[in-house]
Amino acid sequence: MLERYLPPSTSRSMIGPPLTADVDRRRLEASRLLTLSDKAQLGQFMTPETIAEFMASLFSPLNRSEIRLLDPGAGVGSLTAAFVQRACREASPPHHLSVTAYEIDPNLAASLRTTLEECALLARAHGIDLTYELLPFDFIEHTTEALSGGLFGKPLSFTHVIANPPYKKINSQSAHRLLLRSVGIEVTNLYAAFVALAIQLLAPDGELVAITPRSFCNGPYFLPFRRLLLLTMALRHIHTFGARDAAFKDDEVLQENIIFSAVKAPQQADVRLSSSHALALDSVETRSAQFSEVVHPNDPSQIIHIPTTLEDSEIVRKVKMLGYSLRDLGISVSTGPVVDFRLKAHIHQTHEPASVPLIYPAHVQDGYVVWPRTNSKKPNAIDDDFETRKWLMPQGYYTLTRRFSSKEERRRIFASVYDPTRIGAEWVGFENHLNVFHAQGKSLSPALARGLALYLNSTLIDQFFRLFNGHTQVNATDLRALPYPSLEALIALGAEAPADKLPPQEVVDALVDKLIFAVQSPIYDN
Repeated sequence: MLERYLPPSTSRSMIGPPLTADVDRRRLEASRLLTLSDKAQLGQFMTPETIAEFMASLFSPLNRSEIRLLDPGAGVGSLTAAFVQRACREASPPHHLSVTAYEIDPNLAASLRTTLEECALLARAHGIDLTYELLPFDFIEHTTEALSGGLFGKPLSFTHVIANPPYKKINSQSAHRLLLRSVGIEVTNLYAAFVALAIQLLAPDGELVAITPRSFCNGPYFLPFRRLLLLTMALRHIHTFGARDAAFKDDEVLQENIIFSAVKAPQQADVRLSSSHALALDSVETRSAQFSEVVHPNDPSQIIHIPTTLEDSEIVRKVKMLGYSLRDLGISVSTGPVVDFRLKAHIHQTHEPASVPLIYPAHVQDGYVVWPRTNSKKPNAIDDDFETRKWLMPQGYYTLTRRFSSKEERRRIFASVYDPTRIGAEWVGFENHLNVFHAQGKSLSPALARGLALYLNSTLIDQFFRLFNGHTQVNATDLRALPYPSLEALIALGAEAPADKLPPQEVVDALVDKLIFAVQSPIYDN
C-alpha cells in the first residue's frame, strides 16, 4: 500500500513558519562548517528536516499531562524541534514537557541552545510549559554514572527518546567500552551504545524512535544488543530507504539506515513496516507484519528481517521452506585463510617452482576462477612451505563468494567455482577477501560446488539476503544463517549447469525457481 507521509493534522494552528524549517537552516550552516573528517571523528551526521518530522510522527499521541524527552547527541536540535512541533499540533497537548538534550560539541551546543529557546517559546504559545536542560557532557560517561547511582543515587527516567546517535566503532579496551560493561551493555558501536543506554533510561511504557545504521539487524557482533532490544522493547515500526545515501545526502554519507520505533513493554504485537525511495517521503509503501516475519521463532541469532512488501514476505516464505542449514548438509563456510599483508614475503606476482595458486576476487570470471591473471595488479602465487602450508587448502572443487561488493552493485552475493582441473595444483591459497565453502576442510563434489554457486547467485537469494543484511559485506556468518535446499537438490541443481561457465542470470533464476517448485511438492525429501 502506498501512502503519502504528512505531518499529523490537528485543529491547533502553528504560529509563523514551521520551527523545523528554521532549525534545518541552522543544521545546514553548521554542517558546512564541518569537514567530512570532523564529522567522521565525532561520528555524528545531523538529521534533515523531513526525516526529523517523520520520526516525530511515529510516536503515539502526545496527550499525556507530562512528557520527559531525551535527545542524546542532539546536534543543533533538529529532532527535539520536530518533537516539540508535533506536541504543539496535538488536539490535547501535554501540560508540561521537559527536554534533556546532550551535545558535547561546543559549536553545535550554541546552536542547540538557540533551538531550545525557540522550542520553549513555541510551546508556551500553545499552552505547554516547556523546560529544558542542555548537558554538554559525554552521554556515555554521564548516563553510565547515573545508572550506577553515582549522580546522587537518583537514576534518570524519560517517557520519550528521539535519537540520531553517532556512528563510530568502539575499541574493545576503550574507556567507553569499560563504562558500558559496568552497566551490563556489550556493544561494538556508538550508535548501539546510545540506544542501549536510552532503553535503560526509559520509564515503563516509554517510547523510543531512532535512526541508525541497519547493521545491528544481523551478525554476531550485534547479537547482545539485539537481545537487549528484543527482550526489553516491543518493536512497533521499522522504516527503510531505497537508496543508501537518502537519509544523510547533505553529508555525503553512503550508509544503509533505518528508522525504528519501539515501546518499553513486554507484549510484542504486529510490526508496521514501511519504505521510501527518497528523502522527500512523498510516497511511503507500508504494511503490517506479524512479529514472526520480522524475528523468526526459535532463531538463536535473533536476526531482524524487514520484509516491507507482500512480495518480500513471499520471498521469505519461499526460502524458509527449504529448511536445511549448512551444518545439516555437512558443509562449512570460512573466510579465506590467506591474509596477504601478513604473508607478504611468501607472495609473488607470478608462479614460481615452489609456489601454488593464490586466488583473489580478481581471479573470478564468468563464475569460475581463471588463473593466472597476468593483467591483474593482484599477486598470483604463494609459497608452499612449512610456514604457509597451514593457510592452504587441498586440491579440489570449492564454492567461493566475495566478501565485499561495491556501492550499488546489482547483487550482494557473487558466487563462483574453483575447478582444480583448470589449474592443476595440489594445494591452493584463498585470500581473505573471499569466503570458501568446503566439507570440513576438504573439497566438494563438482556438482555440489556448481549447485551452491547457482543457488547463491539467484535473484531469490539476493532478495532474501537484503532483507536481513544491511551492509555491503557478505560474511561467513551471514552465509551460515541462510536456509539451503537438501544436498540432493543442490547436486541436482549443479548437474543442470554447464561445466565450463555458470549460465546467465535468467537461466540461474529459472533453475532455482524449478527447485523451489519441487520443494512445494510432496515428493521433496524433507
